Amino acid sequence: MAKRYLIIVTAIFALAAGSALAADHVKGPFAGTVHAVGAVTYKDGSEKTWTWDRGRITALSSSSITLTRRDKQQVSFTITGSTLVRNDGGSYTLADVKVGQAATVVSQSGNAVIIRNIRGEGAPNGADQSAIDGPAKGSVTGSIDAQYVDGSTQSFDYNRGRITALTDGSLTITRQDGQTVTLSFDSSLLVRDKGE
Repeated sequence: MAKRYLIIVTAIFALAAGSALAADHVKGPFAGTVHAVGAVTYKDGSEKTWTWDRGRITALSSSSITLTRRDKQQVSFTITGSTLVRNDGGSYTLADVKVGQAATVVSQSGNAVIIRNIRGEGAPNGADQSAIDGPAKGSVTGSIDAQYVDGSTQSFDYNRGRITALTDGSLTITRQDGQTVTLSFDSSLLVRDKGE
């Protein structure tokens, strides 16, 4: 039997996507998010803090990118030699990104780590699919504080692992760090597999 992995509350991936799903899909808890901060713990016990911002690119150079978020806040990030440009599973260069496009910037300490989910005229597409080591690689747990376009905020806990028990209203997962977590749920639980 093929091993199946399920990510419960796939907060990091939903934030990285940065935009609501199409109208015929259920919108997740991060639809309308303009800014989020995640404190993530990895299977080796290390911890990292990641920041996500989504907005229109209003300034771009080889050393910085500025977004104007939908809440009218401007945020700027330093572009480094290790900044990645990703769109729809493919890798691109900074030259493929243009002022006026919408994008999500995943950052740490003010440095753009990944510019992704680029939308708008001339958005890069068609590159071969490739895997990267993004914020979720090796993560097991964390918390995400999300800020929405209307100024409201919400916090989410994040656990990632393999389902080891499932009963009516209860789900147990074993994370890669060996910890077992049991979660209660009801009919409002949103389950996503690979973003769908």
